[in-house]
Parts: sequence; C-alpha cells; structure tokens
Amino acid sequence: MCGTVLTLLGGFASGVVGWFTTSFLSGPVRKFFDLRGEIIRQMARFANVPARVKELPGDPDKLVVEPQPSKEDEVRLDEAKQTLRDLASQMKSFALNERLAVRVLTLCYDPTSAAKGLFDLSNYFDRYGESKSSSRKTIEKALRFHDISD
Repeated sequence: MCGTVLTLLGGFASGVVGWFTTSFLSGPVRKFFDLRGEIIRQMARFANVPARVKELPGDPDKLVVEPQPSKEDEVRLDEAKQTLRDLASQMKSFALNERLAVRVLTLCYDPTSAAKGLFDLSNYFDRYGESKSSSRKTIEKALRFHDISD
C-alpha cells in the first residue's frame, strides 16, 4: 500500500515537473528561436535596400545625402524600418517577460542586447555608416549569427 502511494506521488511529481518544463521553459525557448529565425530572415530580406544618407567617418551627426532612392526603394526602406522596430518590440517583450527562459538562453544568447540592437538598427537603417554597422554587429553578436549581407 505504501509503495503504491509513493509510486503515485512520484508519477504526479514527474507530471508536475514535465508540465513546468514544457510551459515555462521549452515553450518560451522555442518562441525565442522562432523569433531569432524571423530576425535573420528579415535582415537578409532587407540587406540590399539602399540608404538615404551617409554618415561622415568619425562624426555620425554629419550626414551626406546619397543619390535619391527610387520610389520602390523608399517603400522598402520604410517597410524595413517598421519591420525591424516590430521585431525589436517582440524581442524586448520576450526579454522582459520570459525571465526563466532568458536565464537559460543567456548561456549563449543575449535577448536584451538583441532588442537594443534592433531598435538602433530601425533608427539608423536609412543611413550608411558606423551607426548602422554597429547596430547590425550588436544583433549578430547577441543572436550569434554571422553577417548575412555577404
């Protein structure tokens, strides 16, 4: 009788641990990898969109107007900025909301830095120069992927 009760309690405890792991860890971790994949996909999709201005080396506040992009490129540029900002907000929400998963993921990834890099990239996407490049590198380092524009 005592052995049966212990077996039932052990089974129940295993079920609780399994539910906890699935609900609070593996689901959010899967969500992170889905979001990471979407970020990589969208960065590759918009990698060849021309910028409107160019930063002068050493002074990101001084901008030189590039040849005016076509109407199609203007639309793609605005779409890229909106898409990157949306992805940044999703990553920031994940980083602030899924604390347990973030603790596990920080062994290899940095969702908070990825969100910051995405916000920065959305702000600097319409320019060539160090600001855009630095933002892209922050994202690539935080999410551990190499430059996808090659």
